[in-house]
Amino acid sequence: MKKNVLIIVIVLLVLLAAGLGYRSYRAELDRTNQAERVAAEKAEMEQREAEARKKAEAEAEAHRLAAEKARREAEAAAASLAQLRAEQAQAEKARLAAEAEQRQAQAEIARLRQERDAAAGEARQRAEEAERAALAVEVAKREAAARLAQAEADKRAAVEREAARLAALQAQQARETDAADEIDRVLLNRLILSPNIKRRQHYYLGVEMINADGGVPADAQQANPTKKPN
Repeated sequence: MKKNVLIIVIVLLVLLAAGLGYRSYRAELDRTNQAERVAAEKAEMEQREAEARKKAEAEAEAHRLAAEKARREAEAAAASLAQLRAEQAQAEKARLAAEAEQRQAQAEIARLRQERDAAAGEARQRAEEAERAALAVEVAKREAAARLAQAEADKRAAVEREAARLAALQAQQARETDAADEIDRVLLNRLILSPNIKRRQHYYLGVEMINADGGVPADAQQANPTKKPN
């Protein structure tokens, strides 16, 4: 009888040891699996972060290059605008001079007409010839003044177009620079993570803590402080 009891006790102890060993093995296996999952999540997170950072840096560099291109084009446009304004000023000066010459020619025609009206015979004939020559000169000067006026108008239109192009290039440069600066601020101030990476890490950490406490959650232990894990 005692022998049978002893055998039963030994069997129970063996079963208990086996159960505890299996439980310890399962806990260790769970911890290993959880650690592997956390490591995989971390590697995936770091890869996504690296890819996102690389993409953002490429975008920022593209914006910087675009801003630099706009800056160079704006400098060229500013130089061109200055040249066009100088040419416009010269065209305006030439137009004013031509108009003044035209007025002088008209005044000369008026004087010659007075001489013609006052002259007689051969003198009148010479006055008429002088008037005709003066008329031809006045027509030429009037045509020249018209061409110069058109040239001035063309220069003024070119100045307006170049000024508008310069303003557009400066605005583009500002936009590209702001975009690059904004990306740089994001890269410095915000770590790019997957939406649930922290929640998953916290979950796995909680599971590990429960396993370390014998499979009993901390809140259950606080509710039953006298209960011990089997």
